Amino acid sequence: MKKLFLLCLAALALPLGAGAQVFNHVALGVGAGTDGLSFELAAPLGRHVDVRAGYGTAIGLLSYTVKDISLPEHPGNPSSSSVATPLKVSLGMSDARLLFNIYPSAKGGFHFTFGAYMGAPRFARGAFSNLPSDYNTGGIEVDGYLVKATSGTLAAELCAPGLGGPSFAVKPYVGIGFGRAVSRNRVSFSVDLGAQYQGKPGLWAEGEGLTGRKAKVRLDGDDFEALDSIDEFGKYLSFWPTLNFHLFVKLF
Repeated sequence: MKKLFLLCLAALALPLGAGAQVFNHVALGVGAGTDGLSFELAAPLGRHVDVRAGYGTAIGLLSYTVKDISLPEHPGNPSSSSVATPLKVSLGMSDARLLFNIYPSAKGGFHFTFGAYMGAPRFARGAFSNLPSDYNTGGIEVDGYLVKATSGTLAAELCAPGLGGPSFAVKPYVGIGFGRAVSRNRVSFSVDLGAQYQGKPGLWAEGEGLTGRKAKVRLDGDDFEALDSIDEFGKYLSFWPTLNFHLFVKLF
């Protein structure tokens, strides 16, 4: 990691040391991958570095239903009889990104990439459905807030803070790829493979306080015993594999 960091610093210094022109071209790109659908603007920082800035979203692109999760029939009472309820999960990522492509060769397309994804910590959206009627009224008390269902459905979000916090996530990215974001040709194609560090995700839901104030609260095994398995699985999502393809068109 230290060697890669030094390499990135050296590559960023190349344009200035060589007196090369920067931001003399701009390309517009559209892409798709495990980080969602995206668009980017790219510009060169000399012959060895391209800077890419853009926005992407994966909201609702993929979904998966976990069947027959056992929850207590009466919320807040783990000793009550259990009921089976499905949990539908779909991707919910939505973030900006600032990335730097480092090209060891002044003409080749192979590159290292480093940078960060930044935005809402939401990684996925989930919804428990077919909940007993008690969940619509009594709900579950978490940290002084009451989390309730609406018409038998309780919405929740799987959030990954990265290096940020509960309201804004910063997810460092490192990867490799092939293809130039800003090419000598009008149209270029690139593929990237890497990983985002997003930290261990947790499940959050909206709760309402005694004064009517609403806030996001974190759910865990103390609230739903079934969440212990989700919490255990979450440790495998600390690094999100990122594979994407981009088509760039040079504007000038």
